[in-house]
Amino acid sequence: MVTSSVLFRDSKLFVYVLAAIAMSGYDAVATMQHIGRGVAAEGNPLMASLINQNAIVFFLVKMAITALGLLVCYYFSHLRTAQIGIKIVVGIYICLSAYHGMIVLLG
Repeated sequence: MVTSSVLFRDSKLFVYVLAAIAMSGYDAVATMQHIGRGVAAEGNPLMASLINQNAIVFFLVKMAITALGLLVCYYFSHLRTAQIGIKIVVGIYICLSAYHGMIVLLG
């Protein structure tokens, strides 16, 4: 059983995890919208095939993979490598969110 002291070991890092999961959801929805408008393409070939098959499955798989990876890193956040990994993922999703914003603005 996981105790609350382990679950919320580092509240700032936990907020990073939640932010990355939220930005992952935004990335998935924005990617599907941009593809639908013909202004972008999914860069990952495996995820692109999922989008073509079923958008809901794409969204659920993307969210599950992201959340699972981040939660594993958070579980091991007593290790510096895991902390850095979480911060890198947040940085990547900030860049992706900015990219999606630029597509919307510049169209």
